[in-house]
Amino acid sequence: MKLAILPLTLHLMPGGKLPLRIFESRYIRMVSEAAGTGNGFGIGMLDDEQGKRTHSLFMLGTRVQIVDFYSLADGLLGITVEGTERFLIRSLSQDADGLLQAEVSLLDNWQSCSLSSFERVLSDKLQEVFDEYPELAELHPSPRWTDAAWVTQRWLEVLPLGGHQTQLLMAEDNCRRALAFLMTMIKPDSVPGLRH
Repeated sequence: MKLAILPLTLHLMPGGKLPLRIFESRYIRMVSEAAGTGNGFGIGMLDDEQGKRTHSLFMLGTRVQIVDFYSLADGLLGITVEGTERFLIRSLSQDADGLLQAEVSLLDNWQSCSLSSFERVLSDKLQEVFDEYPELAELHPSPRWTDAAWVTQRWLEVLPLGGHQTQLLMAEDNCRRALAFLMTMIKPDSVPGLRH
């Protein structure tokens, strides 16, 4: 499958939503084509490691669909996208206007599974984050608090993890490794600093 790529320094996972401001002509074209074909586009995660002069794309990204269009106060185009599935970049090319195009292989989504009673602290703490950051709650009006895959993916989006760490966890076939990693980070009486 061929997807236009929007490079960003954040990770969006399937089921996650993200508001975007679109102003460069190449990305306006990308949005128009994505809306016309129904294929969506890809969010490619930039390696934002400090000390690098240029950013390169990680090989894992997320295909997104546009779920809302709107005009922003400054007159720019605003869209909200939702992640649908992860992908692996097989090859990259660049259009004349600089828009990246990738041949990708889609990866299976993590299957839903229940949080154990011990793991429910992750859901409880994520609910506290949504309470503190109402814009997250607005993006996810139907949260799946008991679904380990959904909760884990939302944590991977908001925690300030390094790109390499997030990519390793994102590459797994299911949420269990990421869930175990998160359990080592979450303390019942605190929530680490967030990336939003």
